[in-house]
Amino acid sequence: MDTEREFQLASGNKCTLHPINNDLIPNYYVLAFPKTQGQPIATEITEMLNIGTSYAQKLAFDVLGDAEAFTVLYSGYSSRREKGWHVHIVLLGSRWKKAWLYLVLAGKNVVQALGLRKDDAPRLQ
Repeated sequence: MDTEREFQLASGNKCTLHPINNDLIPNYYVLAFPKTQGQPIATEITEMLNIGTSYAQKLAFDVLGDAEAFTVLYSGYSSRREKGWHVHIVLLGSRWKKAWLYLVLAGKNVVQALGLRKDDAPRLQ
């Protein structure tokens, strides 16, 4: 899938699935709640997590032939780099690809913790 896809939530708000072109992490998508809608309420968060998981299964099957070859990641406000509620979906084809994903994420988080990369999360102790 190379184009965005919009989903209507039961509340009337929308969320959008964005394909992310990233050489380090292939088959990477973000399901985002637009900032213009404010922050999602609890039922919208649950619905988006369900949409993210269901769509990840479809994407994994379509791309990799295995509906269970994916990881879904959610970072709360205190641990995410960007403002705005979102879920990361990464399609994986093997244990090595999962290991690579976690290595890339570890490196990114170390760089952010050192203050070398933009990070708007609050500094909690």
